[in-house]
Amino acid sequence: MVNQQKQKQEEAPVALVGKKPAAYGSVINGQHGSGTSSGATGLPAVCLCILGVELCERLAFYTFTGTQEFFLERLGYSLSEAGGLNATMGTLCMAWALFAGWTADVIFGRYRTILVFGLLYALGAVIAACAAFPSVGSAKAYLVGVLLFVPIGTAGIKANISNFGADQYDTSDPAQAAAQEKFFSWFYLSINIGSAVAYGYLTTMGSNGGLGVPKSYGYFAVYAIAAGCMVLAVGLFCSGRAHYRMQPVQSRSALGGVAALVSAAARGGSRQAKIFSAGLFLLATGILLSVAQALMPEASFAGSFGGAAFACAAVGTAAVVFPCLDASWVTEAPTQEEALPATEVRSFLRLLPVLFTANLAFSTLYNSMQFWYQQQACQMDLRVPFGAPGAQFSGSFFMIADCLGIVVATPLAVGWLNPALERRLGPLFGHGAKFGLGMAFAGVSVLMATRFEIVRRTAPVLELSSNCAPNGVRMSAFSAAWMTVPFFLMGMGEIYTQPVLMHLAYRGSPPSMRTLAAATGLVISAVSTSLFSVQVEALSRYVPNDLNCGHLEYGYICNLLLAGVFYITHLRALRCFEEGEPTEVHSL
Repeated sequence: MVNQQKQKQEEAPVALVGKKPAAYGSVINGQHGSGTSSGATGLPAVCLCILGVELCERLAFYTFTGTQEFFLERLGYSLSEAGGLNATMGTLCMAWALFAGWTADVIFGRYRTILVFGLLYALGAVIAACAAFPSVGSAKAYLVGVLLFVPIGTAGIKANISNFGADQYDTSDPAQAAAQEKFFSWFYLSINIGSAVAYGYLTTMGSNGGLGVPKSYGYFAVYAIAAGCMVLAVGLFCSGRAHYRMQPVQSRSALGGVAALVSAAARGGSRQAKIFSAGLFLLATGILLSVAQALMPEASFAGSFGGAAFACAAVGTAAVVFPCLDASWVTEAPTQEEALPATEVRSFLRLLPVLFTANLAFSTLYNSMQFWYQQQACQMDLRVPFGAPGAQFSGSFFMIADCLGIVVATPLAVGWLNPALERRLGPLFGHGAKFGLGMAFAGVSVLMATRFEIVRRTAPVLELSSNCAPNGVRMSAFSAAWMTVPFFLMGMGEIYTQPVLMHLAYRGSPPSMRTLAAATGLVISAVSTSLFSVQVEALSRYVPNDLNCGHLEYGYICNLLLAGVFYITHLRALRCFEEGEPTEVHSL
């Protein structure tokens, strides 16, 4: 066994790093100063650069998404038009992910892809900032920046940077293999620090000004900060160039390799291959219809597009998941010169049901927060204690508790709780158990929000109107501070689901498929958005503008039931993945 490991290390591809070749996956120590730190974090020094890039990118991204609707309304767009464009931006960021992954695989490699797409992101942020200057106020230039350059840049970074950070570890060393899993938790922490800064201050600064910036220059100021952060991110990323280990560019993209073998199986008469191919087509159609519906929310056909997007996403998901539970229908291609090994393609396809069902299970609960927690908070008592007369918090302010839950809990989980559970439970506390713990935190979060909504609706209604609810809707005599509890618990759920899925996608994929696996995760997010946006629309009669006239708790209960169904399906998919061919399955 030891000899096999040595042989694999000797056969590992090499890339030039500085002046010396380094095997992919090895650790650079000593003179370059990139050795693993001795602290509890287990972070190589170069990974701090990578985490800094992700923090800056997320700060910029959430600054745009958190202010975009209000800025477009100032430029003359209606509420529905602005909301549709904001949703379109998010979908485009995910839809570009496969292209970004292909670019990293066969053209630039991960390092240059992140660098080039980061520059495009910075360019888009600069264009948006210039367009927001009060004397310019150009909606067309702004949309070019945030709907073209920013989504492409986001996709290029998000599809590659977490894997690039994980590449810095030598997993033949058990200590570094364990540290690699922790890296994904620190990575997710950096995301939420950026998010906390954006939602905690910059979004408010955009609409109100601050720090000496007049209100009329607020959006220009925050977009200029976002652009500056992206320029800083590019510079920070370049600063570690001499110390990174980089995977060589592949002769053929993973996406092309998968397509070739699936096509060959379909031509050979495989029913599963044909169903899988039809599922991919339906998923792509669903995403396109979702974008079209978001861009034209007031069109007469918008409702039909939304329903069609839901149907395509639902049927497409089933058509992709079920054939991949047993991917034995993928066989070696007749011509092996350019094709990827069938074992690698089967490993990737068998991972898809796990990722799809996990994403749908957690997203069902997470979307309760995304769609309804803020609306619920807006009809609670938002008055600022000891503040100026009439001053109110915004419902979105309490989103900071979600970020704080992640920022506060991640060091405790990585440094104390996880090691304690691993010592007590051993291998039982693997990906499945961690994801289940995250689902439990998220489920309790939704249950708490359900209870608070029932209490809020029965509480007396104040004479004061809410500043963040629709016009004329008054607050209830139930403090909005209580909403920090479900927000915080959802953050706890995130740290045990999102980093776990990122690590599972990385470790559960063959090295040639890791970029594709990361990009696929972003596409899955776009699919789940298509599904749940229609669910929210279907429940709209229970969630009217004035929640006192509806039953928001029905929506929460529905999401809890759906999450249970998807979670049970996920457990089945995970068991199929774990029971697959031993040579293809990594330790979970």
